[in-house]
Amino acid sequence: MGEAKTSLIEGFKAEHAELGAGMAALTGTMDRLQQGTGPAAAQMLRETEQFFRQVLVPHAEWEEMTFYPGVGDLVRRHGDVNATMLIDHREILARISEFVRLAGEIESGAADPSLVDRARILAYQIRALVEVHCLKEEEVYVSLLRRHLSEAEVVHALAVGDQMGHD
Repeated sequence: MGEAKTSLIEGFKAEHAELGAGMAALTGTMDRLQQGTGPAAAQMLRETEQFFRQVLVPHAEWEEMTFYPGVGDLVRRHGDVNATMLIDHREILARISEFVRLAGEIESGAADPSLVDRARILAYQIRALVEVHCLKEEEVYVSLLRRHLSEAEVVHALAVGDQMGHD
C-alpha cells in the first residue's frame, strides 16, 4: 500500500478514535450531570459543544465532500452497496440481545439500579439506531423503489414477505 493511502486510512482511523473519545466524554458528561455536578456542569456542556463544533461537524463535512464520493465509486465496483444497512441490523440485534438479557435479570429480581440504567441506555440506543436506519431506508431505498422497481419485482417482494409472515 502506498504512503498516501496509508496516511489517509490511518488518519481516518485516528479521527474515528478521537470521535469515539468525544462520544465517551459526552455520555460521561451527561452521567455526571444526572448525578448533579454544580458549577462544573456549565463548563462540561461548553466543552461538549466545542467538541461538536470543532471536531464532529468538520469530520462529517470532510467525509461528505471528499471521502464518500470516492468510496461510493469503490463500493459500486468492488463492494456490497447494502453493507452499511446490514451493519445497522447487526448492531441493532446485538443491542436487543443485551437488552433482553438485562431485562431477564431485572425481571428475576436483580433490579440493581445500574442494570435498569444500562437497559434504559440500550433502549435509547436501539431507538436511535432504528430511527436512523428507517430514515435511510425511506429516503434512499423507498425513493428508488418508487421510481425503478417493476411490478413483477414488487409482487415477488410481497410474496417473500408473506411467506415470512411479514406484514
